[in-house]
Amino acid sequence: MKIFVAGATGAVGRPLVSALIAAGHSVVGLTRTPAKADIISKMGAEPVVADGLDASAIRTAIGSAAPDVVIHEMTDLAGAGDLRHFDRTFASSNRLRTEGTDLLLTTAREAGVRRFIAQSYCGWPYAKIGGAVKNETDPLDLDPPAELRPTLDAIRYLEQRVTGSSQP
Repeated sequence: MKIFVAGATGAVGRPLVSALIAAGHSVVGLTRTPAKADIISKMGAEPVVADGLDASAIRTAIGSAAPDVVIHEMTDLAGAGDLRHFDRTFASSNRLRTEGTDLLLTTAREAGVRRFIAQSYCGWPYAKIGGAVKNETDPLDLDPPAELRPTLDAIRYLEQRVTGSSQP
């Protein structure tokens, strides 16, 4: 199967690409950083360099790859250690979870891609009810601290868009 991984050099993307290749899949890995294209090649995948928010570049990348599956792992965690300014720290990732999700979904649909998988998020976004172990059916926090709201809104957006999406 041919799989397009958007965010192939991130914390989840790298081991995912390696696992997909080990399982015998053909992988096209997207990174926005030209210097990271070599990492993708060394893993055995075909690198594509493009900004995940550039509609023309994403259409070209997915159209050229002609994948069976698109996996959305895009984040921008540079400087993510600054949790005192959580809203600013995650602003770019929030755009990737909203605008980037829409762009990938639309482009995948236009290209006839049959499966779309997106990374969500675990940990702090859950409501503070029930046990410590959560799953996909547990509710998210309805009233997070103000600095966390934009990120939680972006996570909700991604989940609603992907789970509410229909197959081509």
